[in-house]
Formats: sequence, C-alpha cells, structure tokens
Amino acid sequence: MNWFQRRFNVLGGRMMARSGSVAILRTTGAKTGKRRATPVGIMPRPDGSIIIAADGDAHGWTANLRANPQCTLDLKGGRRTFAATPLAGEERDAAAAEFSVALGRLMRGATWVDVFVLRPTDAGTAAVGAP
Repeated sequence: MNWFQRRFNVLGGRMMARSGSVAILRTTGAKTGKRRATPVGIMPRPDGSIIIAADGDAHGWTANLRANPQCTLDLKGGRRTFAATPLAGEERDAAAAEFSVALGRLMRGATWVDVFVLRPTDAGTAAVGAP
C-alpha cells in the first residue's frame, strides 16, 4: 500500500470519495520548501470557501499551511488556488461542528485539532464545490 492509499484510508476513503468530500491538497513544505500533496476531507460552503480539518495527531499539511497559506486543491472540475486561514476559538469550534455535521456518521467522535477555511484566490472560483 502506498502513501496515498494509507492517507486516503485514514480519511474514510471510499465513502468520502463517493460523497465528493475529499480532494488533493497541494502545499509547500514548511521545512523543505518542496511541493507536497495529501488527500484531505473537505466541506464546500455556498460562498465558495472550503473547510478542511485535521483530527488527532499533528499533520504535516497543517504546518505547511501555517507557514505558507497559498495552496491548491484538486477537485472535481480541476485544480483551484486558495489561501488558507487557520481558525481558532469559537470560530474554529463552529466550523468543526459544521464539518462534522456535513460528514455525518463518517466522522462521529472526531476531535478536530486544526481547522482551516480556504478562500479562492483565482478568478472564477466563487462557486467551486458549492452545493
């Protein structure tokens, strides 16, 4: 099993893919400066932004987004550019609850450690993934 399959399985893999709730996040490594790709769970919002969250242990992509918030997501319909903003306090808790409700029982019991909102930065992405 390769790195992608292991990460994909941790996210609930097939169920999330069928629901359209997974994308490939591309970041710049915080330490190495190299491009990194990892599957992440996503929750599109009507305003075109997307919520992503990390459950449990530290994830490299969260450090990468904190160091360099410019990222891309490979979504249905292509690759889009975003700027990530880490959420804290009540805003983080509200977004984490929204994320958990959207993913339903797939993520029951998850404890979201890092939650980011991704806002589109390239032209024409206002409706990316919007229901």
